[in-house]
Amino acid sequence: MSKKIGPCLISGFAAVLLASGLAATDVAAKDVYELKMATFTPEPAPDSKVLKQYAEEWEKKSNGRLKVKIFFGSAMGPMPKHHDLVRKGVADLAFFQHGVTPGRFPLTELIHLPYMVPAGVKGAEVGAMIMADLTKEYLANEHKGTKIIWLANTRPAYIYDANKAIRSVSDLKGRRYRAPTPTISAMLKSLGANPIGLPAPLMAESLQKGTIDGVITDPNGTFNFKLGGLVKHETQMFLAVLSFGLVMNQASYDKLPADLKKIIDGTVAGPERAARNAQTAWGDSPPFAAYLKKANYDKITLSAADDKEMRDLAEKFIEQTLQGLEKKGLPGRKVYAKMKALSAQYSK
Repeated sequence: MSKKIGPCLISGFAAVLLASGLAATDVAAKDVYELKMATFTPEPAPDSKVLKQYAEEWEKKSNGRLKVKIFFGSAMGPMPKHHDLVRKGVADLAFFQHGVTPGRFPLTELIHLPYMVPAGVKGAEVGAMIMADLTKEYLANEHKGTKIIWLANTRPAYIYDANKAIRSVSDLKGRRYRAPTPTISAMLKSLGANPIGLPAPLMAESLQKGTIDGVITDPNGTFNFKLGGLVKHETQMFLAVLSFGLVMNQASYDKLPADLKKIIDGTVAGPERAARNAQTAWGDSPPFAAYLKKANYDKITLSAADDKEMRDLAEKFIEQTLQGLEKKGLPGRKVYAKMKALSAQYSK
């Protein structure tokens, strides 16, 4: 965290008092604190709106004393480094994706399991509320060294295929899909597909070259990374999400004066604010809606029998995942049960 204090930040009257050794407390109260925020998202992306809202809100409430400089598009480093940038104090804040560092956030990543939240933007809102409720008791411990401001997830992801209409589990056999999280990667393997790991910005190029057959992403991902025309078929299957965190370096927070800490504390997202943030980040903005209409994907809905087959297989996968966590001494079943109960409550 950089602290910038200069003559331009002090009124002429205060400068005179400072020169005479008076009113030091008043002058100190006018110190400006600049925070560096790292994010992998490009500035035009809808989820970047939430980050800019936080920056604007903090500056306004602090009368200009708390400023945030946002480094968009992985300008401070690649996606897998973002949580560590904050934890080590290189950045003061970061918006990062949990799934790019496998094994680091095992309980948080339970939100990634199939059919955890409903389809559409409602799923993003519900997921954010679930994580807000569970942060203090379970999830904060996985984010040591940082202060959690907001945990979130995308709308549930769909299967986007460039050439083949996916209408059943058997249609997945041998298909090469970009998998955004370890959970989705493991799920695809269990269904006979071939998950491919590559950064989101390379999805369009890989589709053009034919090195992948499609991608697993939420609808906003097709908009953010301009996949319209490159993928032709959309199938709602297993409805998994990607999760993110907006976190602050604990030492950067601790160095702030009490009044600025209070401003940040007042914007830490509880369930209601978490849901509003999710609506801002993943709601149907006019540009997003217009883009999807123009893309005109072939939207495929599974038959009742195929949907049941998928859900039965998902239950087996979930059980294997929970068994793995329990073997490591983690309360996977307990946290998963709480997430499911909260999902039912917030989905009403």
